[in-house]
Amino acid sequence: MNELDVLKLFYDEIVLRGVTREEVFLTLEDEAAELLSKKTGKPVLTTQLQKIADICIANEWLERTTADPNYKYLSLTEAGLQIFLASQYS
Repeated sequence: MNELDVLKLFYDEIVLRGVTREEVFLTLEDEAAELLSKKTGKPVLTTQLQKIADICIANEWLERTTADPNYKYLSLTEAGLQIFLASQYS
């Protein structure tokens, strides 16, 4: 699992809901780790997911939308969307 897998979670939700990135907020905790495990076919621990989320936040690919210091209500940034899309078409 890597940063692109996390960004893909957000992108898939955008496509599923048929909305813009500004309307999708995800929580990256146990449920998201289980979902990523199913999608990647490899076990994903919540701690691993959150470490990768930290990298995405540091790169400004994801952002916190509340004062919550945990991994709730994260949003995909324009830069994160561009990174994901570029990886799909390269």
